[in-house]
Amino acid sequence: MRVAVAGCCHGELDKIYETLALAEKRGPGPIDLLLCCGDFQAVRNEADLRCMAVPPKYRHMQTFYRYYSGEKKAPVLTIFIGGNHEASNHLQELPYGGWVAPNIYYLGMCSG
Repeated sequence: MRVAVAGCCHGELDKIYETLALAEKRGPGPIDLLLCCGDFQAVRNEADLRCMAVPPKYRHMQTFYRYYSGEKKAPVLTIFIGGNHEASNHLQELPYGGWVAPNIYYLGMCSG
């Protein structure tokens, strides 16, 4: 099993999946799983942007909304944890985790 790990994604799913496609061409086979470790930014719409704890100049739709709407589908199972720059209103709807788009899963909140 090949697992790719990404740091702060900042909603740039198209770029990440393009990079994975290049890695698959160069590597020994397909990537089976993408783990995203924080600042995933699962922003669905303008209301989500207003709920992000970032200065306004950093609030951009990026590409997640295309996966959320079904316009695109993640080419590899993608699992993510939230970070400090998330659309908190969206992820609070899924405190125990859940699917945020086809083939994209949020692990949920934890308390420690």
